[in-house]
Amino acid sequence: MSAKDFLKRYCFQMPLLSALLVFLLTACIQSGVAPRTVRIAPDPSILRVGVSPNAPPLIYSENGKIIGLEAEFAKKFATYIGRKVKFVKLNWKDQIQALLDNQIDIIMSGMSITDAREYQIAFSSPYLRSGQLLLVRLAEKPRFSTGIYSLMNSNHVIGTVKGTTGDLFITKTINGVKMKHFKKSADAVQALIKKEIDVFVYDAPMICHYAAVNENNKLVPIFTLATEEYNAWGIRKGDAELLNQANAFLEDLKSQQELQRMIRTWIPFM
Repeated sequence: MSAKDFLKRYCFQMPLLSALLVFLLTACIQSGVAPRTVRIAPDPSILRVGVSPNAPPLIYSENGKIIGLEAEFAKKFATYIGRKVKFVKLNWKDQIQALLDNQIDIIMSGMSITDAREYQIAFSSPYLRSGQLLLVRLAEKPRFSTGIYSLMNSNHVIGTVKGTTGDLFITKTINGVKMKHFKKSADAVQALIKKEIDVFVYDAPMICHYAAVNENNKLVPIFTLATEEYNAWGIRKGDAELLNQANAFLEDLKSQQELQRMIRTWIPFM
């Protein structure tokens, strides 16, 4: 029985169980990580940060805690504007709609600026120059020395994460190639190790992270950006106050040379 069915069948028949569930959900919110089914009402003392914690080293979950570069940004930014941070976990595809529906105040989840996204939401000043990189097996690195051009007119099996910038880029740019789409980046990395794919195309920070943690598996990045992208934080259009605060926060980090330190701490090779 699914959790949803369980709640429907028993919650309203068992008052004590209902109370217990409310207590547990409240505890989750107070810990700083909101379950996807829990909505946090707008509150001037709280910064509701939308995250999809499956993109290390930018934002991910470890031992039940949300960590990564974006998590550190969020905590510092909340302190900067005098609010308390609350992480709201969302599926990647739901981030922008949640922002538009006022379920969150800001997206801090490794989102890159695109024309399509700018049509719907506003972005802070970029904090990171990024793009799409290739992750390959060390022994086959010479085959990919020209970066994205190595994939054209080839028999390589290309792995991407479905619905990401890299997935759309490969689909639109390179015709007639063999592709394998994954729901999670970690699954694509495992497929590369097992030789189920020949190359994994994904955002540069994550590719650098996976190369570092898979050194023993002899995975390496190809340092030729296939695209040039800029990571920033998504904010509702019309929320000029929060947008100005975010940009001022970034300027302070830069002036104190804290921004580059944070990036180097979390993202190897960059």
